[in-house]
Amino acid sequence: MGETTYAHVTILGEEYRIAGEPEGAPVPELAAYVDDKMNAVRRQSQAIDPKRIAVMASMNLADELFRERARTAALTAKLQARVAQIDAAVSGWLGESEGSSAAPRGSEE
Repeated sequence: MGETTYAHVTILGEEYRIAGEPEGAPVPELAAYVDDKMNAVRRQSQAIDPKRIAVMASMNLADELFRERARTAALTAKLQARVAQIDAAVSGWLGESEGSSAAPRGSEE
């Protein structure tokens, strides 16, 4: 298991001590992203309650995540289809070359 590390971050003006794994995403970078999202919600909605801001920012982040998952799934499907096409083409070429090497060549006598 990785060693737990701690980062001190500020989100929406509040300081937090956040635990993280060294091989994980950098906690200060994640916190800065969340802080940006929460401040954007505060500016756009004029909401003052930090809990409401957090819920609205979480919904925006969830929307980003779902859109990215859908994009990734579409790209994965496209890639898998292309791999299947390439596999079929290679199999066809290998089959043709095996067939032509097994077929008798013309008599050279």
